[in-house]
Amino acid sequence: MHLFTKEPNFPSRLMNFTQPEPVLKRTYMKALMQLCVGVALFYAWPLFSQDIHFSQYYHAPQHINPALTAINPGDISFTANYRSQWRSSLYEPYTTVFVSADRKFYLRKKDNQLFGGGLMIYYDGAGDGNLNIAQIGLSGSYAYAFDRENVLSLGLQASFSQRAFNLDGLSFDNQYIDGIYDPAAPVNESFQDLRTYFPSFGAGLNFHGKQHNKRTRMDIGGGVFNLNRPNQSFRDDVKSALPMRFTVYMMPTIQLFSHLDLALAGSAQFQGSYVEALGGGGLRIHLSTRRAREMAVMLGGAYRFNSLGDAIIPGIEFQYAGFLLGLTYDINISKYQAATNRNGGPELAVRYLITHVRTLDEFRICRLF
Repeated sequence: MHLFTKEPNFPSRLMNFTQPEPVLKRTYMKALMQLCVGVALFYAWPLFSQDIHFSQYYHAPQHINPALTAINPGDISFTANYRSQWRSSLYEPYTTVFVSADRKFYLRKKDNQLFGGGLMIYYDGAGDGNLNIAQIGLSGSYAYAFDRENVLSLGLQASFSQRAFNLDGLSFDNQYIDGIYDPAAPVNESFQDLRTYFPSFGAGLNFHGKQHNKRTRMDIGGGVFNLNRPNQSFRDDVKSALPMRFTVYMMPTIQLFSHLDLALAGSAQFQGSYVEALGGGGLRIHLSTRRAREMAVMLGGAYRFNSLGDAIIPGIEFQYAGFLLGLTYDINISKYQAATNRNGGPELAVRYLITHVRTLDEFRICRLF
């Protein structure tokens, strides 16, 4: 739904402006009428929309590259991401929930190869009309280790989406009679359907490198989504193709000392005419390095810049054994800050890794990550 932070004058996300009084001053009527006309045109014209986005994209790996499916230290992993954007602004906030799981499938006679399988589900909604999208998808990856430090993986993804909206919270220009808004007045707008369904497909490539017996490692790669450019229009006679989304990223971690790492991350995403880029990092302090009792805290930040706005993103991350909790907060410094009071919104990421204890006849399997 919203890969990029967008200004409020885009009809593809602007759903309604609630009137505080039944009678409005004439000086505001023209702007309000234009606003409601824009909402109506949103449904009648081809719709241009973007995919969801996260500040902690590195904790939503299946969203940025299917080749990252099961590319983690665990045998099974569960992740959950929650983002609330612009809650303090004039408009209804964007709310995004993303849940995923993946697991490794080892090949007994191929120590240097494995398959990964993953499932992801997300929901994203905003506006008084609750324009939303719900998606479920499957990801698969194949990883080949050239040696114990260098692994190349490729991935594929297939998903199915439902896109919908609700008329109850919307207003339209013909509901203004002699300058007065009448919510009981007929809408006089025709809608063929309030929901639409479409499949989409993606693919990606990732290189994972690490230093043996050290925490230094790096992932670098890219993915492409909406390869089939699915039609997401609510009208049968109007086509609205969802543009392909391209992602590139680099996520290195450098072990500086026995209890201190420098974690960096950078990404760029392209969809249609929109571009979003993020760069940041932090220092991770390892309070304990005992096996199965590892504990670390990371403090850092990032900066988002794109064609429409930008934000400063401080964050903190806590890790204990297989459990990870990350929290960031977007501080809006774009032109939209007048409406948001510089508040972008909080984002929460949770990850849990399960590592199996292997029987003796499985010890020959080399752990790739």
